[in-house]
Formats: sequence, C-alpha cells, structure tokens
Amino acid sequence: MSRAFVASVVATAVLAAAPARAQVYPDRIEIKSKVRSVLSHTAYQRRDRDDSREQDTERTTRTFRLGSSGSLALGNIAGDITVARGTGSDTTVEIVKTARGRDLADAREQLQLVTVDAVERTGNRAEVKARYPNNDDSRRRGRRGVNVSVAYTVTTPAGTSVSIETISGSVRVTDISGEVSATTISGDVRIAGGRVGTAKTISGTVEVTDAQVDGTLDSSSVSGDVILRRVKARRIEAGSVSGDIKLEDVQADRVSAHTTSASIWMSGPLAKNGHYELKGFSGDVRVVLTGNTGFEVEASSFSGDIRASDFALTSRGRVGSKALNGTYGDGSATLDLSTFSGSIIISKR
Repeated sequence: MSRAFVASVVATAVLAAAPARAQVYPDRIEIKSKVRSVLSHTAYQRRDRDDSREQDTERTTRTFRLGSSGSLALGNIAGDITVARGTGSDTTVEIVKTARGRDLADAREQLQLVTVDAVERTGNRAEVKARYPNNDDSRRRGRRGVNVSVAYTVTTPAGTSVSIETISGSVRVTDISGEVSATTISGDVRIAGGRVGTAKTISGTVEVTDAQVDGTLDSSSVSGDVILRRVKARRIEAGSVSGDIKLEDVQADRVSAHTTSASIWMSGPLAKNGHYELKGFSGDVRVVLTGNTGFEVEASSFSGDIRASDFALTSRGRVGSKALNGTYGDGSATLDLSTFSGSIIISKR
C-alpha cells in the first residue's frame, strides 16, 4: 500500500465521517491527525506490485525482563503485530524487517535505513518502535521512499499490559489478561481476552472476544465491521460508518452503538438503570434480550417497521409501525433505538 493510498484512505474516512457525525457517528477516531503528521515526515513506501522484486530479510529477537505484570508499548509504521501469552516471566519480541528493491543490494541498503528501537525502562516497562527515514533523508540519498515492512511477534506473560499503535498492518492479541489498547489505520484489530480499553481501525474489522473491562471499551472502524462477543464492561462504545455493529452476549451498564450504512445487532441482558443507545441510518437495528429486566423503550424509523411482540408493553405515547414509546416491567433500563431506512426488532431469547 503506497503512502499516497494510505493518505487517501484517511482523507476519505474523515470526509465520510463528517456529515454523518451530526446524525449518528461521534468523533471517535482520534488518530487521524497523528497519521497526517507521521506520513508527512516519513519516507515509507510500499507497492504490492513489487512482489517480484528482490527481497531481503533481517531477523532479531529482544528479550525483556518485565515480570508477570509489566508494561509493553509497541509502535510501527508498516507490518503486522502479533501478541500472545508465553511461559515464564520474560517478554520476547521477534522483529522481522523485510525490504524489496530493484536488486539485492538495493534491498539490503533499504533494510539499514529502517531501525527499531527496543528499550527497557525502569518500572518493568519496555518500548519497541520502528523508525523510518524522513523525506529529507530519502531525497539526500536519491530515494523517493523505502519499501520496508517490520513485523513484531511477541510472547509475554498473561498479566502484561500492552499498548499498540501502527499505521499499515493488522493487530492480533491473544490470551493477555492485562490492559490492552490497539489502534491501526489500515488493517484488522482482533483481541481475544484481556481488559481491553481501545480497539480501533479505519480500514478493517475490529473484533474483541471474551474481554472484561472495569471501565469503557472504545471500539470503532470506518469501513469495516465492529464485533464484540462475550464482553463485560461498565460502558461499551462501538461505531462504524459503513460496517455492521455486532454486540453478541455483551453485559454493560451503558451501550452506545452507531453506524451509518449498515446494521446494528445486540444480544444479552439489560442492567437495572442501564442505558442502551443504538442508532443507525440505512440498516436494521435488532435487540435480542435475555433475563427479565424491565425497560422503557423509545424507538423510531422513517421507512421501516418496528416490532416488539415478545413483550407486553404499556404505552407511554406513540405506538405504531414507525414509532414506539412504551414500558415493559418496572422500566428500570432504557432503550433508545432509531434508524432511518431500516426496521427495529426487539425480541427475547
């Protein structure tokens, strides 16, 4: 993916989100300004058509003694990042740099232009960060950019807290029970387990499973689905522009889910005094409830149907095929549901 293409993805995402924000999409993508800054100063250049060019690879492994509950920060520009639970108390990071050039000598030269800082700090903390030459350095060397990717494969104790920021690459975190935060621009974010605070991408899918969070889980994509399965949190925020929102067997006191051109699906129990706001524009909104918590519901659709036949609702105002305002049981939870051109369905499981 070329630098120009990555920049165009960011620009398109920002433009697409702007008109929708006033309706259903809050400003959750906070990394776009950082991306502009990084891309304007880095000479990273990746062309998929260069697969036939000469390739050279460099592998190194760093070991950190962070203990069973240390902290690891990973930063990258281009390349996938994989983190998994390991044995023992050490954290190991395998760093694989891959360069493609017009010949082997060119590929080897490019490998030397991209460095990876791996630093262990006091307080059981470590940082690993890829550094690419800036545009001025590349021009002085007669280059338009470098075609180098850097992949991290990490094994670490389960209790490690992991923070990941990258631009072009997918992120996968598995079996980590510490705090986890992951953001990318072009790639998927998939996290299984852990206390997930942030899971965000612009071009890709976000998937979080079997996570338990004391506070807020903030998840979003622009052109991909956001999928949360078996997640417990005090608050869940999920947003997309052109992807589905799927919240399966989630438990939270508050849920805020928004999408523009796709559907929203939520299943699980409601919390007493909980608040659940699901808002779409051109897709269906479906809620499948477990348990017996009562709720108040306010639902509206411009061109779709509203169905809640599984519940004996007491009317509190508007009742019809396009609008519903009613109470079930003690009304302790609140459902705020809306879409423009889709249907709204509330059912029991």
